Amino acid sequence: QAENNKRAMTASKSKQGMNTTTTTTSSTMKPTKAKPKATPTVSSVKAAAAAHVQADPAAHAAALSATKTPKSEIEQQHREAGTLIETMPYAELHDHGEIPLEWKQHPTQADTTYSAVEAGLSGIKGANPMCLAAQQQVVSLLLTAAEYSNPCVSSRGQVDIQPLADLIRNGHGHNNSNSDSSDTTNSMLLLNMWSEETASKENVHIVRPSHDAWGIKKLVLMFSDDFLQTVYEMPWWHSKPEMRAAIEPILKVLNLSDEEEEEGERTTPQKKSNHKKSKRIVRMLLASLPPGVTIPVHHDTGEWVRHTHRIHVPVITNEDKVLFRVGPTEQTMERIRVHPGHVFEMNNQAKHAVSNHWDNYRVHLILDYVDESFGAIQRIPLNPGERLLQTRRSIDRESDRGKRVPPTFCIIGAQKAGTTSMYDYMNQHPLIIRARRRETHCLDWRWNSKCVTTMARKEYCTKFFYAKELEKHPSLLTGDSTPSYLVSPDLVIPRMKECFPWVKMIVMLRNPIKRSHSQYAMVTSQDGTEQQLKIRGTEWLKKNFETVVKEDILAMKDIGLIPYWKIPDDKKDDEDAWFSGEVDDEIFEKFAGSPEEEKAWSEYQKGMPMMTGSHSLVARGMYELQIRQWFKHFDRDQFLVMKLEDMAVEGGVQRCVRRAFKHVGLPPDYRVQDVSPKNARSYNPMCDQTKALLERFYAPHNRRLEAILGEEWKDAWGY
Repeated sequence: QAENNKRAMTASKSKQGMNTTTTTTSSTMKPTKAKPKATPTVSSVKAAAAAHVQADPAAHAAALSATKTPKSEIEQQHREAGTLIETMPYAELHDHGEIPLEWKQHPTQADTTYSAVEAGLSGIKGANPMCLAAQQQVVSLLLTAAEYSNPCVSSRGQVDIQPLADLIRNGHGHNNSNSDSSDTTNSMLLLNMWSEETASKENVHIVRPSHDAWGIKKLVLMFSDDFLQTVYEMPWWHSKPEMRAAIEPILKVLNLSDEEEEEGERTTPQKKSNHKKSKRIVRMLLASLPPGVTIPVHHDTGEWVRHTHRIHVPVITNEDKVLFRVGPTEQTMERIRVHPGHVFEMNNQAKHAVSNHWDNYRVHLILDYVDESFGAIQRIPLNPGERLLQTRRSIDRESDRGKRVPPTFCIIGAQKAGTTSMYDYMNQHPLIIRARRRETHCLDWRWNSKCVTTMARKEYCTKFFYAKELEKHPSLLTGDSTPSYLVSPDLVIPRMKECFPWVKMIVMLRNPIKRSHSQYAMVTSQDGTEQQLKIRGTEWLKKNFETVVKEDILAMKDIGLIPYWKIPDDKKDDEDAWFSGEVDDEIFEKFAGSPEEEKAWSEYQKGMPMMTGSHSLVARGMYELQIRQWFKHFDRDQFLVMKLEDMAVEGGVQRCVRRAFKHVGLPPDYRVQDVSPKNARSYNPMCDQTKALLERFYAPHNRRLEAILGEEWKDAWGY
């Protein structure tokens, strides 16, 4: 740790000596527009960096996930800041306009352009040693790249901040009195809005764990959940004209003001409401940083970060005693001017830190807003004293407690078609909570027949989920994945309708031939826990795949489920006659979908054993027959049907998971980090004769599947 601190100090001091373009601009000087310069050497830095860092920014970003900074390190950073505050020059101010959100899709430290300096200065294992002169050259090039390629800070303007400072000054620092203002004409001037007690009664209390732990006071005007599903507008924003008036100059600089731009402009109230620029603001608060406190080097995390522009406006401060630094990496952070009224945007995916060496509390207005293209966000004006229930990523109103009853979704099948993977991918979403076990089976073999009332059955089934814990957080979802449900419609559908009629269902399908082969491999595998081996059953252990296929087809034939399966007369006496079976298309077209088929299917289901997976090897691949039953009893929009094969192509996992997130009502653009297949295994190749037989068997069923699922399922598996 000491060595790391020493290196950080050396890098910062080296940077001071090289940064010849910095100025000592006065607090009243307006930022100038940046002048583009040619930087032909930047590309060579990027090329060199590729040898030291991962090429995939998303993968690198995952490795850079934030961790809690130890107290000892924060204290060390505070001491270092005390030295830098006396010697470190300010970065030159430039107005780059809005920082494009494309630059905020992952932490800047994950960008190979900037990570080269980490390789050179921090001595990444395996990197070639670099002399000090070379290190300084890399830092210089990186600073040039940051300034002219993807700048981390853009000065957006200067405003008169005094009205806002006067409005919120009472109680912002050591003096917490409610009556230190001589102005009796404005009730807000007399109010200590920083008091948590006052905020809880007249505004709405918000928890910010890290900031609260550091003793940072807050005055919240707007706040959103992590995924920007809902923006909560606080009473001190929507009901206090004096607060809005004090902040209006900032909104004008940012082009977020709702005031009419042209005199005499006319618009309907509805149109005006829908097009208010301030509706793009998703978070807005004032933060009061205590003296002697350092917010350590970090970058912001959360889904909201890459969708928003982060604005800082110093309100009450002493820029000579407050060190505010921003940069693509810790070693390349630059000092930013924090004089009152300086409106600046920063890339909060970049590294940043602030240290208050003043003897008073430092106050900034912090504001986040989205691009116009983001679309409408639900906005809820809160009442004074309302209580919010928060998790790290969600916010809910106390009045909405119990609004969502678990489960929200259920992956009902098919077995060995990617259900384990899909459930794992979905549970990587921060707003999804796993069930107490992955396959609950609460509606089939774990069904409690002792429960005789609907209420008792619901209570029993919800025990498989964290229902009590989730009651106060309706923004959080939970779901089940029990793939045996699909193949048992007669048993499960009535129970689902009784206990969970609202549930969103996901059906994963796979080439039925490969699905059957995978099921056989799983059931006959001796790898697994004692409980897993017990559930798989022993019925197939001494049988080969071909034998099990034959037995299931014969069972369906005997029960009248597949009268269209025939062995040609001229093949019946052959030794391998079994492999000559084929579908009589005329009989199939008459029988498929008929009452006779459904009756035979019900009879077949009655013979399914409940406590073993060694059954229905071929029947499970007759997807249309199964799905048809579910579509009869639930609304079509409750189902999402996808193919395992679609997840196997480049980017396929993310596309399929986005569809699943959207289906269950979550923002669809969350990227799962671990896209590796789950519960996968290798097995011996299938006999060509068996494969050909199964292709003939499943071909008409696949055509039926297209009929109920649509054009995208045409020739789903090429036979």
